[in-house]
Amino acid sequence: MDKEMYKVMIADLMRKESKLKQQVLELTMENAELKDIVLDNGGDYTETDGYEVGSPSDYEEDKQLKLFND
Repeated sequence: MDKEMYKVMIADLMRKESKLKQQVLELTMENAELKDIVLDNGGDYTETDGYEVGSPSDYEEDKQLKLFND
């Protein structure tokens, strides 16, 4: 390859790099916007103590499941 061909290749790679950097910037900004939306919508989130699993009806006795009469 001659010197001119290398110059053309370098110029092409620099253009591609510039486009990729612009895409990274746009995606970074979009990601930040989405995070802001999630945080804005998450204002009503309440911390739990870890004991809120299911509802009370999940622990009630179901007569239909009994196999033997007591």
